[in-house]
Amino acid sequence: MTDFAALDAKIARQTEEVQVVAGLVKEAVQENASTVQSQEEYRKKYDSLRRRYEDTAAELERLKLERDARQWQDKAMALFIRTLKKQPVVLDRWDDAIWTVMVEKGIVHRDGRITFVFYNGTEITVGAE
Repeated sequence: MTDFAALDAKIARQTEEVQVVAGLVKEAVQENASTVQSQEEYRKKYDSLRRRYEDTAAELERLKLERDARQWQDKAMALFIRTLKKQPVVLDRWDDAIWTVMVEKGIVHRDGRITFVFYNGTEITVGAE
């Protein structure tokens, strides 16, 4: 989870692709401005390049968001581990720090039950049955 090398390589390749396609769009526009050509053919070429650019840019954005999310998870995990290392093996009293790093949210149901959702995906429901 903390090795970003493969993801960074994908981001670099996608960034290069965005730049290449942007260059092709620019060339097509410049060629259309300086050379007599069929506007129908130009429009088809331009629309194709524009779609390719939008798709490539969207994929680049997705990869960057994925990296940001993984980086956030990495930091959260590091905080969780540091906090756990500071705690005794058995907790004999309430500890706000442990609660904060372990519990993502609590869901209060209409029937009085409460579901606690932990960051590791575990869910525990307590209360009225």
